[in-house]
Amino acid sequence: MRTLGDPEEDGAGPEKGRAVPEEDGRRLASQVSRDVERMKKAEREKHDVLSSWLSLGTIGLLFILPVVVGAFLGRWLDQHLAGYAIHWTITGILLGVILGAISVYNHLRQNL
Repeated sequence: MRTLGDPEEDGAGPEKGRAVPEEDGRRLASQVSRDVERMKKAEREKHDVLSSWLSLGTIGLLFILPVVVGAFLGRWLDQHLAGYAIHWTITGILLGVILGAISVYNHLRQNL
């Protein structure tokens, strides 16, 4: 039966075949230590239900507040400028949606 890296059968020595067992051992030990550190970090930063709800609420506020402020500002401009019925309100809402989406994206990118 043929095995991988057998120098007699495929004509390759340790240079051409698989890595030397010591290198494999070091690589495995390095990978295991990284995995252990990652698991310890996850255990330290374990999230509970309350923190998940607070995070969800924060994301909601980051999106909704710019939309509401844009709508109120647009409505105020429509009332004080002659000839505009709803144009500034729609513009304010659209700008609020864009700013809210950018805020949520930045928040998620920093916290995840």
